[in-house]
Amino acid sequence: MKQKYYILIITFIVAVLYLIGFKNKSKAYKIFSFFLITDVVLNFISSHLYSWFNLYNHFFLNIIFLFQFGFLSLFYSYSFENKKRRNVVEIIMILVLSYLLIKYLIFPESFFVFHYQDIYITVFPIIVYGIVYLYNEYDKPQELYYANLGLLIFYIGNFLCYLSWPLNSISIDHTYMDEFNKIVADLSVKFRFIIYFVYSFILLYQLKKIKSK
Repeated sequence: MKQKYYILIITFIVAVLYLIGFKNKSKAYKIFSFFLITDVVLNFISSHLYSWFNLYNHFFLNIIFLFQFGFLSLFYSYSFENKKRRNVVEIIMILVLSYLLIKYLIFPESFFVFHYQDIYITVFPIIVYGIVYLYNEYDKPQELYYANLGLLIFYIGNFLCYLSWPLNSISIDHTYMDEFNKIVADLSVKFRFIIYFVYSFILLYQLKKIKSK
């Protein structure tokens, strides 16, 4: 539990630092700054839902992943100068968000259940956009190159953790998986803490690079 609070404090400080003086920055920078502060707030609410209202955060995780996908898609759309790449990002954003929103409207009960595939289809495109963003560095220096690098490390690391989540379902049906799942879950928590620390450090380094120009 303490690790969660450390992560929230670190990411909140980083988000506030990005918000300072963001008025004179590009649209991509402003969207990224707004993403950082809102992400901290949403994760704080998610971690307290049970203690506040005795609610599990399954439905709220769907909100968080929808938010992350939507705003990071906008961030990359404004970051890419190539019109075709921007169009591809915007089309994928519309398709994925439309699919999930229509699904939740037609089957509202699915909104309150944790679906691994919904998480995967919102995370994987962000990883692809991040790789393309790095590739663009060969053509032209990118404004938030290191911030994107931090995002890429963060999402790839977390994506690997998400792949282990179905083990919870297996453990319910097969008790012999219980101990193994606990070990994987414990390693996953420690790994995510390291990922958050590296991610925050890279974001701070990005700020240093921007202010040194």
